[in-house]
Amino acid sequence: MISGSNIVSNSRISHSQFSAQGTPAETGTPSRTDIGVITVLPQERHAVETTLGETRSWREEPGGPLFREAWLPVPPRPPLRVVAVQTLQPGTESAALAVRELITRFRPSVVLLVGIAGGIADWVRIGDVVISEQIISYDARRETASGPRIRARMQTVSAELGHRLNDFTADRQGATQAEPFRVHRGPIGSGNAVVTDADSYIRTWLQGVNENVLAVETEAAGAAQTFHEVAGWSATPYGWLTIRGISDAADEHKPPAGDHHALASRHAASVMITLAPYLDFRP
Repeated sequence: MISGSNIVSNSRISHSQFSAQGTPAETGTPSRTDIGVITVLPQERHAVETTLGETRSWREEPGGPLFREAWLPVPPRPPLRVVAVQTLQPGTESAALAVRELITRFRPSVVLLVGIAGGIADWVRIGDVVISEQIISYDARRETASGPRIRARMQTVSAELGHRLNDFTADRQGATQAEPFRVHRGPIGSGNAVVTDADSYIRTWLQGVNENVLAVETEAAGAAQTFHEVAGWSATPYGWLTIRGISDAADEHKPPAGDHHALASRHAASVMITLAPYLDFRP
């Protein structure tokens, strides 16, 4: 596992930066979708939109979710087109539907799930950010007289995306680290059950499967599985990633909803911005 922090302190994209850079429509660059972003909670959506800056346009499909579009400057390259959407509700099923909608309508090269999670590794603290390239699903199980038997389902990012993450990690290690939180890279557990017990069998099972499991959350398993099933619809599907700010310790001391949600969401969105240029798969 690699830890550290090099999040650019002035990573927010201001209105003036958007105006100076211009959208691809203004600069003559062909329109395309480079990054799709999924959020779940209102605090997550607000953090993503605030960090991106001004959303240049948005659309709402009849009976469907509201998609917001932004052009992210990555000089000297043309801006990246980012399309973001909030799921209808928490959980793997709603996340899966949101990913399917994104891929069907916009065909992004990369899908990012950006938001919060509960940290379960001893070295992960509230406010830290976890970038996960491996999802371990804990929903599938067999009920027995001696207790549940979980049947692991795992998803891992593509090699193309893994190489980009390696570049990002190497560059971070050589940068000045002045931010008050760390960034970790490693596996997380995902399922519909919300974990609020340090002795939960889910936590025990996850850490038995992989001692480096960093966090638990409730959407990534659905997002990753859907991308795996429908990515072939796109000519250039490079993969998905989960970027999660740690808002609690997934135990009985879990604070009331919202206590650390905004902080963790902001940190996750900041990492998203720093990572985005590494996810530029354009020729």
